Amino acid sequence: MKIAVCEDNTKDRQKLCKQLKKALERREAEADLEEFATAEELLDAARKTYYSIFFLDILLPGMTGMDAALKLRRQGNYAPMVFTTVTNDFLAQSYSVWAAHYLVKPIEDKDVDEALARSFQALKGEEKTLEIMVSRHAEYVPYSDIYYISGNNRNCLIHTRTGNYNPYCAVQQMDEKLEDSRFLRVHRSHVINLDHVVAVLRDRVAMRDDALLPIRRGTAEEVRRAWENRRFEVVSGRE
Repeated sequence: MKIAVCEDNTKDRQKLCKQLKKALERREAEADLEEFATAEELLDAARKTYYSIFFLDILLPGMTGMDAALKLRRQGNYAPMVFTTVTNDFLAQSYSVWAAHYLVKPIEDKDVDEALARSFQALKGEEKTLEIMVSRHAEYVPYSDIYYISGNNRNCLIHTRTGNYNPYCAVQQMDEKLEDSRFLRVHRSHVINLDHVVAVLRDRVAMRDDALLPIRRGTAEEVRRAWENRRFEVVSGRE
């Protein structure tokens, strides 16, 4: 799991990171903390890396933390966000980006504990996530970020909007964990997210990330029908 901490004040950032490390220890959880001084630096990193939780100072130089949160949400990032600031003035606005918590400085240890508790609860909430182990750390990958999974009966590669993950797990095991109508096993070595399909061809399926994946011989109509049914679910709100 990776947690992004965006705070321009060095002392405040260092203090918050220490509090987070202690709070994680109390929860017997592990996470890598990555620090950022500006919203621009954070957004650039978030294009390449998936962060399970964001801690965002609102009053940042240049782009504000609230503006950065709005950009992340518009890009389809549903990770829990915790705002840190010196005033309650932005509390109402924080609801518009579904903030997990809102902390007013000076931040106490108990505040960080509560923020983490709410964030972990949100990770298990409406936005389904796939829990995988990577380098002995738990990662939570939103279903909506997954393009497809490829591999064999020993290893697999999870292709996502923000990069690839390589857990020591077979494709079959991943397929069994993903109990959701958007995922379909189209080949012995591929499970696709139907939400990221752009076309179904005679023996291939075209994905949003420009990948062309093989499908089982003679199953094009079956895959196309599953794709159309999934689109109907999304449009009609039945998902």
